[in-house]
Amino acid sequence: MTTIPTYDAIRAIAVRLVQEHYPTAVAAIIGGSFATGRQTPTSDIDLLLLFEHVDCAWRSTIVAEGRTVELFAHDLATFTYFCKEMDAPGGSVPLARMVVEGENIVAASDACTRLHALAHAINTAGPPLLDAENLQRRRYAITTALEDLVDSRHPGEALAVACQLYEALADLHLRAAGEWSGGGKHLFRRLQAFDAAIAGQLDGALRLLASDLPAGQRAFEHVTAAVLAPAGGPLLHGFTLPAPAHWRA
Repeated sequence: MTTIPTYDAIRAIAVRLVQEHYPTAVAAIIGGSFATGRQTPTSDIDLLLLFEHVDCAWRSTIVAEGRTVELFAHDLATFTYFCKEMDAPGGSVPLARMVVEGENIVAASDACTRLHALAHAINTAGPPLLDAENLQRRRYAITTALEDLVDSRHPGEALAVACQLYEALADLHLRAAGEWSGGGKHLFRRLQAFDAAIAGQLDGALRLLASDLPAGQRAFEHVTAAVLAPAGGPLLHGFTLPAPAHWRA
């Protein structure tokens, strides 16, 4: 595949798929890159299927008309559970964002209206606040990772630590501000939308580290200080982490 397909072409594939295989769906929402205009020649189709009832939520990967399709099947109860109990505690709600950003390609229904209202409410509410213990753990992990990075003299080891540090810093910067986070490319997109300056500094530090280790280490020291400052700064001395008393053989 070398040509980027149009949204209309992808929509037509999804419509035919739903009509043929999932005619009882009360909503079918195209999300992901095609919903946000970021598709590439090989982008898959993310499709959320809503039914009046499912015995259990499920996901499946199939190929339809030569295009990979990621299916996510739910009813309102399982959708609510996954968003609030499974996803939100970790700081991201990909299912809710699929609904917020996407388009329903089947006839409108009351269930679809309720799904949209639920997804928008979840997205607007933001993630759970980081409690003091969670914040301390993050500050400590970032502080020790930075020490490992600055002490490293092996470019490969330094890059591995820097990738870990990038993710930890980006996620903390978002979560400490009450913003939803994400994983992989979505983490960068969320950070770029929230704070383009910090996103640029992290991106630049990682790129610099790959070509100039000392300069990259200094860049990571600078951006780490900027992210940790409003969260309480670096943390080493005094950090304790007691294990549960029942953790014994």
